[in-house]
Amino acid sequence: MAFAATAVGSARRFLSSAALAGLLAGGLSVVTATIVDQRRGLASASAGVVLVLAYFWTGQVVERSAMRLANSQGMVLIMSGYLVRVVLLGFLLSWALSSATPASRVSPQWVGAGGVAAGIGWFIGLIVVHSPKPKPIYDQPYVAPKGWDA
Repeated sequence: MAFAATAVGSARRFLSSAALAGLLAGGLSVVTATIVDQRRGLASASAGVVLVLAYFWTGQVVERSAMRLANSQGMVLIMSGYLVRVVLLGFLLSWALSSATPASRVSPQWVGAGGVAAGIGWFIGLIVVHSPKPKPIYDQPYVAPKGWDA
């Protein structure tokens, strides 16, 4: 139970670093898309960034809630949350690319570029936070036991 409390308590730190890195990487793609494709690039890349960050953020919220439940209940919550997110994302993308109005205003290439940039940024943020830290036990100077010659 202590592990779950620690994981839930530190989720805010992981989420903020991943979101910040995702926003920075996505922001670079939005700026590039705006320079290259003006208003259409801005809207498309922004939509991709928002979709990816919302997808990952809602996943983190569901997983944080699942950490407070029993193992089987938590797994059911995580898997059903994943299924709902994938279905909603599929419906949204299908509607946006098949409907005449959004499809004419959206560039699929810039949506993809914004989404990929935000996803890579999100994962880099997670890797940086989860990277192993030095363990102080190995940094202690050697002290000979009492009575030994050093």
